Amino acid sequence: MGNPVRTIFLLAACVLLILTGCAQQSQRSESGAVSGNKKSISHKRIPSSGQRDSRQRSEQPDDIWPIIEDGLWFSHDVPDRKVQRYIDWYTDNDSYFERTLTRAKRYMPYVVAKLQEHELPMELALLPFIESAYNPFAYSHSHASGLWQFIPGTGQEMGLRQDWWYEGRRDIIDSTDAAIRYLKILNTMFDGDWLLTLAAYNSGPGTVSRAMAANRQKGKATDFWSLPLRDETRNYVPRLVALAKVLSDPERFAINRLSIPVESHFTVVEIKDQVDLAQAAKLANISADEIYNLNPGFSRWVTPPNGPFRILLPRTHATGFADLLARTPRQNWHPGGEYVVRAGDTLGRIAANHGLTVNDLTQLNQLDTTHLQIGQVLRLPISSTVASQLTKNGADSPATAPRHYQVKSGDSLWSIARAHNTRVQDLLVWNNLNSDALISPGQQLKLGPAAGTNTPAKSQVSYQVKRGDSLYNIARRFQVEIHDILAWNDLGQQQVIHPGQNLTLFPSR
Repeated sequence: MGNPVRTIFLLAACVLLILTGCAQQSQRSESGAVSGNKKSISHKRIPSSGQRDSRQRSEQPDDIWPIIEDGLWFSHDVPDRKVQRYIDWYTDNDSYFERTLTRAKRYMPYVVAKLQEHELPMELALLPFIESAYNPFAYSHSHASGLWQFIPGTGQEMGLRQDWWYEGRRDIIDSTDAAIRYLKILNTMFDGDWLLTLAAYNSGPGTVSRAMAANRQKGKATDFWSLPLRDETRNYVPRLVALAKVLSDPERFAINRLSIPVESHFTVVEIKDQVDLAQAAKLANISADEIYNLNPGFSRWVTPPNGPFRILLPRTHATGFADLLARTPRQNWHPGGEYVVRAGDTLGRIAANHGLTVNDLTQLNQLDTTHLQIGQVLRLPISSTVASQLTKNGADSPATAPRHYQVKSGDSLWSIARAHNTRVQDLLVWNNLNSDALISPGQQLKLGPAAGTNTPAKSQVSYQVKRGDSLYNIARRFQVEIHDILAWNDLGQQQVIHPGQNLTLFPSR
């Protein structure tokens, strides 16, 4: 007769193995359900790059679509009937694929590589089609921006820097990394269900959680298809699923699927100093449009003085660029623009006249005081290319640009924005245009708050302080910053305002 303790132990182990097997079988059954739950690791059709040996890497296809097809996790589990409306739309709009795939070709290989690195479903590589039509300059009326359409608040939560110099929501590398982090967080919140994850990406996790709680209270199902979500979100997820189905089987759906190389279109080039993007394009022997499309996060046609200390260049033009930059005289590629201080100038007024904040001007010139001296030279963050264009137009600063511009043959929103030292998304907002809008010769475009040849970029307002006023409520009323009010009026931090005092303000509107 055996040891009773050992016998009990073995029996317990057997029971545990049986239960584990049942749990795994249950998980496998659930992974194929219409709810869209993430499949277990064993169901992935493509291993992570770390799991492939050198022989498998050498056999990697030249076209990206087999990788995407093999990496789809959940779209195959959704019956066609649930998304037929959107399948019909895609198959009837072949020009949509020609336009969006041409644009995606520049960015999609990088996105796919990052998804592979994080072992995520390839349906997510198609998400920027739905969000932005793979346009990094896409800007919505809800102020969402970039390929992944982050709103400002979510962008901040994901660590995306957003300032006068740099818009991380548009940066290809930073925004993609942030989107992957955010999608992984959401997927964990919704227990691996990718349809609920996508719904939360569109409408917010709180909205989806509340809809699930409401259904649960009523004894109803809590899968995506059962939730009482707004129409936008109820359409959003089926659109992505339908897109995955159509693009993964172009023969069946009779669409023209553009071939996209596996290798990334661009590479990262580290730099050590601020660079004029237009001059960098010349050194790399590429067009200004190309460098701007690869570096959409840089809002002022130059790299920021405090980083990121890198630019993206086409892989075919990046070799030797850093060495060439080092051998080229600094004045040929460094951003340049200067202003000589005159009598009566204050730092705040100079900043306002050039569309800057006091903080921008202070950081750029490394000033430790707002007091200026006549004849002092201040550096302005304007690219030499933009400066020369303004000079050709008879203007002496960005502040003197005309209020309207008539589109000429060959113009693009990028070239117009660059020539007038503004941003493409600002032109879209000022002119109520969609991100994929086309412009035509003869069309009149508004150029924002610029007021004329001798008018500041921001309108000047004289405000008389009233009883009960404070710097805080004045700043809030005119939507300006307190430190700008102080600088515009040469006031100290501790100075008290009083009724009847006249303040000069430069509100944006």
